[in-house]
Amino acid sequence: MSNQPTTDIKAATGEAPAAPKPGRGVTVTERAAKEIQRVVLEHKLPADCWVRIGAKGGGCSGFSYVLDFDQQGPTEFDLTFEQHGVRVVIDKKSEFFMGGTMLDFNDGLLDRGFQFKNPMATGTCGCGTSFSA
Repeated sequence: MSNQPTTDIKAATGEAPAAPKPGRGVTVTERAAKEIQRVVLEHKLPADCWVRIGAKGGGCSGFSYVLDFDQQGPTEFDLTFEQHGVRVVIDKKSEFFMGGTMLDFNDGLLDRGFQFKNPMATGTCGCGTSFSA
């Protein structure tokens, strides 16, 4: 399979999604993937669910990050990727603002949680949950 994002629904559900090309899609670190897998098990979600990552209007900097579980799977408006055993879906509009973003997980005492490292962001809020592009 090529490194191009999968946009064909049959390919997205019938084969393993591609790894993102540099500067495209969202990269999930191994730490983030392990936390996602832990949450899936803890909440008894289906093993074949997708992690939906995106951006929506709002937040103190213009856009807010979205991270959710999607049991429906991708549509024709989505790109799909797989990293460290986690299937990731991002809509094409969000990918425009988030191309090359890295999703990491910090398990420290003070700032535990998922962190988005977005090279497309021209500014971020203090808490890191919203950005401007």
